[in-house]
Parts: sequence; structure tokens; C-alpha cells
Amino acid sequence: MCIQVGEKMAARTGGKTVTIYINNTPAWEVPAHETLLSSLTEAGMILEASCGGQSSCGKCRIKLLSGQVVDRLGNPAEPMDDGRHLACQVYPAEDLVLERPVPAQVSSKGEIGDQFLEDFDLSPPVKKNLLRPVYPTLEHNYSLQEMIQQGIRAIEDREEDLSIAISALQDLARIAPEKPDEITLLRTSDQIIAFEAGDTLASLYGVAFDIGSTTVAGMLVDLNNGKILAAAAETNPQAAYGADVISRIKAARTEAGLNTLTSAIRNCLNDILEKLCATEGISNQDIYWATAAGNSTMEHLLMGVSPEYLTISPYVPVFKDLPLLPPKVIDLAINPGGRIRLLPNIASFVGADTVAAILGVDQDLTSKLTLLIDLGTNGEIVLGNKDKILVSSTAAGPAFEGAQLSSGMRAANGAIDQVTITDDVYVHTIKDEPARGICGSGVIEGIAGLLKAGVITASGRFISKERLALWPNKLGKRLKVENGQKEFVLVPAQHSATGRDISITQGDIREIQLVKSSIFTGVEILMENYGITFAEIEEVLIAGAFGNHLDLGSALGIGLVPSALRGKVIPVGNAAGTGAVKALLSEPIRERCRSIVNKALFIELANHPGFQKKFINNLSFPEGS
Repeated sequence: MCIQVGEKMAARTGGKTVTIYINNTPAWEVPAHETLLSSLTEAGMILEASCGGQSSCGKCRIKLLSGQVVDRLGNPAEPMDDGRHLACQVYPAEDLVLERPVPAQVSSKGEIGDQFLEDFDLSPPVKKNLLRPVYPTLEHNYSLQEMIQQGIRAIEDREEDLSIAISALQDLARIAPEKPDEITLLRTSDQIIAFEAGDTLASLYGVAFDIGSTTVAGMLVDLNNGKILAAAAETNPQAAYGADVISRIKAARTEAGLNTLTSAIRNCLNDILEKLCATEGISNQDIYWATAAGNSTMEHLLMGVSPEYLTISPYVPVFKDLPLLPPKVIDLAINPGGRIRLLPNIASFVGADTVAAILGVDQDLTSKLTLLIDLGTNGEIVLGNKDKILVSSTAAGPAFEGAQLSSGMRAANGAIDQVTITDDVYVHTIKDEPARGICGSGVIEGIAGLLKAGVITASGRFISKERLALWPNKLGKRLKVENGQKEFVLVPAQHSATGRDISITQGDIREIQLVKSSIFTGVEILMENYGITFAEIEEVLIAGAFGNHLDLGSALGIGLVPSALRGKVIPVGNAAGTGAVKALLSEPIRERCRSIVNKALFIELANHPGFQKKFINNLSFPEGS
């Protein structure tokens, strides 16, 4: 559909280009046949567009200061009530001046769980050795390769020579004519992969990436001591093509679409690398080792491999595990002699990020019967311990990241993250900035508060406005009907940063009911397959930034977390990021990852005979919340 529209627009405009100005400053030329959302995205200006440009989320709003935009038929496009246009629905008919759009803000991935890195066996897959070479002479005429092998035998007892990569021999040929007294070699357990002149032992860094559908995080690590030196995050630029993986897969069905999404994520990783290096004042050439963990779709797109087969029967990935890769394979701007390891995937929609999360919290090593729930853009559930692991992916969708909610946004500055409802409504925003929207933790607290106050019933429906107006407080004035739908205003338009009401609508409540029912039902089905009851679960680990900010009382109040598990819930931050760091620091982790993949049994919830009935039963909120 979008491709056909684009082709028709291209034919209509004849390849015309126009200039976009941001607040009267010339920015770039764009083709007239592309939507403004596409053009802004390609220029690196990422707007909120959780619906993937289908106009349903209404978040990619831009303000036109001058110029004309048209719709897909070439007709002049009229602005919405607030005087703005949806960037996904308009095309530039001439040079445009735009008010600087509000970019999609980066949401937190959560902190790395330092407690899971304590007493960790530091044995990175790459290390450096310092050699004092004895250069060949006319009398002692041997190759530089033999010179290096002699040097290695002088510092360690080896029966077989280390192989030397061709790229490393190229380094050696460049270095040797200067005859430095010391040469540093970079090596894996069985191969030399780079040479450097002088003593560079102290400069040995690695970077771990957690590639989320919404947020991409990178951690810079000193491989000599295992310390995390810096962390940085960026909004995944692919989010402009849809908040969920299905939207991304659809967008990647053409070669051009796949190339666009692949370039976007690769550029994002390099942007994060640049930030990390600037923070610590190091060169990217001193980074020799990288790990990456993402869901199956994210890893396929990173590798430039079409993920379409994930949505075609029998719904399997093209790959699950890959060998070590040189950086040039994904255009990663680290030392060319370095290596990259992608953590392996478990199943179609349970990917390496879940493997990394299990690894991160040591669920595969503990004897405790543990329930791990990762509440990110996708919802993954893991039940088990060192003896047995069951995994599943729920249809939670990206609601906890703010997508699919009328006033939803990520956990970024200006997001309402806390809501208290008593005689009136009291909200807190991240960084205490004027409210721009509401993030996952805020909407959970808001709905829990509405339940407790009696503004909504256990079925999730608002009570009548007339009934609420009789209450001796200010809540009645906040319930209104907009576009035929009831909504409860948290922050009125005159006090918000957007100039629009920030509300919880009937549709938002339904969306959260669907999400919480998916998770609760997934937990129940895994428990049935495991043959246990709630009482036998010893601890519940909630991963992701959402888990860190989740108010447990509110989660219990809406039934997101079963009341039977009260007192067992522990937030663990960015478990997947922790796992990616562990994979960076320890060679034996590779076998642990493979063991997790082999041990984990994937349970397809939709195929479970009792799923539909359980799902419907779990839609309602707990009585007496």
C-alpha cells in the first residue's frame, strides 16, 4: 500500500525535490513523493510514530510555518484542530518551513544489575600480549610470522603455533619497518587478530549492545578489569516504521525497505559508539570486542537478513546462532581487527534478548524456582531454574512504552510516571517537566487509582458522569466525553506541554486490560506446563526500566502481578543489558548461552487449548481493588 502510494506520488511529482527549513534554517532537500515522516526519519530526526505511519496513533505532529503540503492524492492538506499536520500523511508540494518538531525522546532501559556482575569470572574472549620481537637479519633470516611465533613461545608454553589472521599480517607489515622495541598483539584463544606498535596493553575495550525495539542501549567496558565505564542510549530509529516487530517485518518486505531498516539500526549503533568514546575520551580503534542481544527480528534486521519468514508458516527464524563476525559485516566502527558476537535466539519471537536476560540474572544457574518477566515493548516470560526453563512471548505489545495509548509516551522527560488519586489528581513527571504524556508506570498507577476511587469498575468501565458528579470531591469535573469516548483528564490542556488534555480514556483502559491479561494468562499457562502453583514460585524478577519504576501496589491492584506473589517481586533493571555485558567479559558464557537455548522450551500460548478462556477471564480487574 505505502509502496504503491509512493510510486504514484513519484510519477506525479516527476522526481521533484524541495528544501525543508527548520525555524527558517535550511536543513536538507527531500523528494516530493515521500511523506514528511519518511524524509525526517531519513535525515535522523526521529518522531513518535508508534503506528508506523498509518495515522492511527496521531503522534507525529508537525507545525507548518510556511509552504504547502498535500495528501496522497495531491490535494492540499488541511491541518487538524490544533493547526498541525500528521507527518505520515502529508507530502511537500513546495519548499517548507517547519517549527522544530519534538523528537522521540529516549526512554531508559534500566540500570545494569551490578549485583549480578559481582564475583564474576573475568575471562574476555580477546586479550593482549606484549612481545619484544627479535627481528630477522641476514644471518638469521626468518619471516615476520616466524618472529612472532618465537616471541609467543618465549612468554607461554604452547605445543602449536597460534594462527595469524591476514588482516593482522597486514598490520605487521605496516609496523615492522619501524622496528619498534615492543609490539602488542590482540588475540583470541586460537588466533592473533591484530598487531599494534608499542605497549598498548591498557587500551582494551569492549562494547555491549542491548538492541530493543524501542530503545537501543550501549555499555562501554574495560576488558582489563571488567568495569562498565559509560552507558548511552538512543531511540531505535526503526520505531518510525512502527512500534512493534510485526510492523517492522512488513516494512522490510521489499529490498529497499530491508536496506532502510538495516542501515537505520547500524547507524544507531555507531551513534552510540561515538557517544561512548566521547564520554571516556578514547578512540573507537581501542574497542576490539562487541556483543549484541536483541529479539529475533532485531537481529535479522541488523544482519540485513529478511525477517519475513518469522510470519510465514512454520514461523521460524532464518538463523538462531552465528559465528564470530568481523566488524565490517555490520559496518560497526570499532577496530577492524576486532570481533562481534550476536547472542543466539531461542525461537521466532523469543530472541537473544531473553537469552541475555536469563544470563543476566543467572536464572540458568539458580536452584530457586524463578519467574522472570521482561516488560518491554514485547513481553517475555521465563519460568524455571537450572533444571528446567519454560519461555513464552505474550501479545503484550508496546503499551508499556506508551504506544497505543491516547496520551502515551515513553519514560522520558515530561512523562507522567506517578499518579495519586484522592480528593483530586496529583501527578509527578520525569525531571519535573511540564506534562507531555503518560508512560507505562504512570498509566498503571492511574488506572489502579481510578479503580480504588471507584471511578471505574472491575470490568474496566467508567461509572456515569452524573454519578461521579455527586461525589464530594473534584474528580467529577475530570470525567468527560470526547469523540464519543469517555476519558478522565489527568492534566488539562492549559497546564500540559502539548496544549492538549492528557487523559486516560476508555480505550486506554481496555488496552491495559489486554496487556495485563496476556501476561497473567502467559504466567498461568507456563505454570500449568511446569506443574506448579503460585505458592511454589520463590521469586519474581521484573526486568526493564518499567520494572524499576513499577509501583507494586498498583501492579497488584490491576492484576498485572498476581496477589499470591506479593512479597516475592524484585526489580532487576536491564537484565538483557547485564547479560550482554557478561557475554562481553567471559568466553565460557558462549557455552552458557547455547545451553540456555537448548534447555529452554518454548510454549506457544495461542496454541494452548485453554488460552482463549483464560484470557477472557483475566481481562477484568481484581474485585475490591
